[in-house]
Amino acid sequence: MPKVYLSETAQDLARLSENLRLLECGRSCREMSQIAGISPAAYSRRRQNPETLTYREIYRLCRQAKIDMSEFMGGRLKLKGE
Repeated sequence: MPKVYLSETAQDLARLSENLRLLECGRSCREMSQIAGISPAAYSRRRQNPETLTYREIYRLCRQAKIDMSEFMGGRLKLKGE
C-alpha cells in the first residue's frame, strides 16, 4: 500500500487541532468558551474546525495560558512536564 502524505494545509490544521487540544488541558467546553469569549456551541464548532478560530479568540486563549501566539500557530506546543 502506498504511503499517504498530508498536504501542507492538512498538516497545519492537524497541528492547530492538536495545539487546541493541549491548550484545553482537561477543561470543559464551557470553560474554554468563556475564556475565548464565545458560546459553548461556537467553541464546539471551532474545536471541530480549528481554522475557523478568529484572531481574537486565539489571542484570548493564548493570553490565559500565558503562551505566545506564534507558538500556538507555528509549531507543536510543549507543555510543562513534557
